[in-house]
Amino acid sequence: MIIYIAGLLLIGFRMSKQIKTLDDYILAGRNLPWFVLSLTFAAAVANTATVMGQPGFAYSIGFTYVFWSSLSSETISVLLLSRIGVRLRSMNLTTISDLANARFGNSRRLEIVLSLWQVVWGIFIVGMSLFGVSLVLEVIIGVPWQYTIAPIAIVTILYTMSGGLRAVVITDAAQMLIIVLGVGTLFFMITAKYGLFTDFLSKYVGDTGFNLTDASKGLTLFPGFTDLFTLPPGQTIMGLIAFIMATSFWIPIDLGFIQRSLAAKTLKDGRKSVYFYAMVDWFNAWILVLLGGFGAILLPGLINTDEVVIRLAREILPLVGAALVVTAVVSAAMSTISVYLNAGSGIIVKNIILRVKPNIGTKMELRLTRIITVAIGLLALGFTPFISNNGIVMAAVAMQIIMISALTPLVLLALYWRKTTEAAAFWGCIITSAATLFMMINVGGPYAASGGAGYFGIPVIFWSIALALVLYVGVSLVKPEKRDVMSAECKAMFEQKNKLSSHKDLLVFGIIWAVLAGIGIYKKVSHSQTAFPPLSGGGAWITNGVFYAMSLFTAGLCIYLTFRVYKHMRRN
Repeated sequence: MIIYIAGLLLIGFRMSKQIKTLDDYILAGRNLPWFVLSLTFAAAVANTATVMGQPGFAYSIGFTYVFWSSLSSETISVLLLSRIGVRLRSMNLTTISDLANARFGNSRRLEIVLSLWQVVWGIFIVGMSLFGVSLVLEVIIGVPWQYTIAPIAIVTILYTMSGGLRAVVITDAAQMLIIVLGVGTLFFMITAKYGLFTDFLSKYVGDTGFNLTDASKGLTLFPGFTDLFTLPPGQTIMGLIAFIMATSFWIPIDLGFIQRSLAAKTLKDGRKSVYFYAMVDWFNAWILVLLGGFGAILLPGLINTDEVVIRLAREILPLVGAALVVTAVVSAAMSTISVYLNAGSGIIVKNIILRVKPNIGTKMELRLTRIITVAIGLLALGFTPFISNNGIVMAAVAMQIIMISALTPLVLLALYWRKTTEAAAFWGCIITSAATLFMMINVGGPYAASGGAGYFGIPVIFWSIALALVLYVGVSLVKPEKRDVMSAECKAMFEQKNKLSSHKDLLVFGIIWAVLAGIGIYKKVSHSQTAFPPLSGGGAWITNGVFYAMSLFTAGLCIYLTFRVYKHMRRN
């Protein structure tokens, strides 16, 4: 761990020599190739809510929620992020807040709203990740998280403020490799000790996955625990859809993801990086879900289920292996923290400070960006008490519900509907954010808002998005713009909209969803009480083979991509 941290600081120092302008600091000179972006995308999403929260969620309520939310995240990332990134790049934007200027005639008030929203979201994610990694250290070494959170923050702030995005993406590559190897090692060691996944789980949920055995008493297991088409007890399909929306639709408007899309060397690099990121993230998510399933049996009665991966590592792996998994979780947190420190500080300087005082000089721009990087890290520490009282996943969902409701419809309409007006964008964002927060508190918090009954049996997120669409569309139609306020680049983006994106990804994901829908329909019509993926018979061998192949493929792909990153770093 000490060697790893020293390496991060060294990379930050080395990369600092290449930082000459604000564009270098926040976009790495817009010169990042696809293999660098693939790993930094994956590292950005592989935060503590993923590495710790996903197994914990699977531990509590089975595989259905985590699987469908993960698949939806990859689908949304590929279908929307690649297209949104292309459109933003065609307008030569630096941050997502620049959209207010290019699209809405230099709207100062909307630029401030978008900037503040993005920065607050970034501060929250940094705080969430800091708490997650400190919780890991508390479980492993027994030191309360309140004492370890500051040192982790200091190390991450130092290498981020030194090397900017260049340092962040290089360290992201190493961190993502450690995450994948750590998770994969834990999965292989557990199956080596306790048997194949299907053999082990079927001892508790039965050969079909629906006939629980006596050994399952006192555990969180239920009939269909591993079945991808069975809802947990007390959950509804509306709740599942709401959870999917809350955990997926934030990606295309997230400041870290947008920043990386704009930093791509070419449009092709931007699209290709999203495809490879989706593969790495989805396969790794599967392995994390399996670890949650093992944990539900091997670690009964966990109060804080976010600890399942760490406790499995401590009990299953030898010292070196456990250290690798701990380093993987620490890496997940630090990579995410660095993403939002860098992107958030860039937005504050570019879209707030330079709008007030534009001619401060390049050196002062960089100095202020680094100072604000430190300030964001310190502010994030203030969020940790809230996160510690609400759990990592639910704390993330709370913020995501508000952001998705207010910003996702705004960005999509601004990029795809020419009639969207500045007044509609500004007031729609303000009113939707406030109304969503009120509704979420009124129904009982983020969990109730994302998966509960909400109002009239409909979860809050549906009401929030409906309100946003009514405001954005309604105000735009009632009070249209009196003159064309779009920039020349924005007009060109709309005129060339059919030439900006490839649509092969629609076919690939269409096939995946169609196959899964076919399986679900067959199970429904035939009243099948057999889990999918199968746990017995010939299907069990296929299930285990696919899981092992996923883990090995993900590790191999990350090693290849990291090697390409290393060669790129040496060459440049």
